[in-house]
Amino acid sequence: MAVLPPPPPSPPSYFPPVEVHHQVPPPKGNGMAVAAMVLGILAVVLCWVMLVNFILGVLGIIFGALGIARANKIGGTGKGMALAGLITGIFGILAGIVVVVFVLRAVEEFGGHLKKSTWHLAKIKVDRLANEAYPQWAMNHPEKACPDSIADLRDYALDTKDVWGHELKILCGPSLPPGVKGMAVLSVGEDGIEGTEDDIKSWESVPR
Repeated sequence: MAVLPPPPPSPPSYFPPVEVHHQVPPPKGNGMAVAAMVLGILAVVLCWVMLVNFILGVLGIIFGALGIARANKIGGTGKGMALAGLITGIFGILAGIVVVVFVLRAVEEFGGHLKKSTWHLAKIKVDRLANEAYPQWAMNHPEKACPDSIADLRDYALDTKDVWGHELKILCGPSLPPGVKGMAVLSVGEDGIEGTEDDIKSWESVPR
């Protein structure tokens, strides 16, 4: 009986290599840094809105500091934005202070110019009453040296009140100031009280 040859050896088992995919976690965000930059930019843009500008600047500084601290913990993500927010927040507050100082100075200068202009208008009124209205009245009343009251001059002047609505006062005869001839006119000024430093007199040409 013939002997059969042994069967060929089985091929080795082959298992293809398994590819292992390591899932990389997404980078951590830094919302504090984004908020700081937005708030800081708004603080600069709105530097002319005083209270709003200050609040935005302070928030920009706070969020900027928090954003920098968070960036240091997560590998520096957003540190540049946080720093930018902190810097713009400080700059926005400083810009707001400059705007406030500028506005206050402008208001003060405007008030000074307005006060001076008002003084000049009042001075023109007393001068015209003393130097124009009174001579015309004197020509028509040669028998009298002085008007009985300011009402006697109303036919020769457009108005006998000063720019603040106070009735002008005439000084004539014994009440004339030293060195003044004819008639003098006095405005009691803005405060309405005679004898104070804001009185306006026809015989004084230089403002106090």
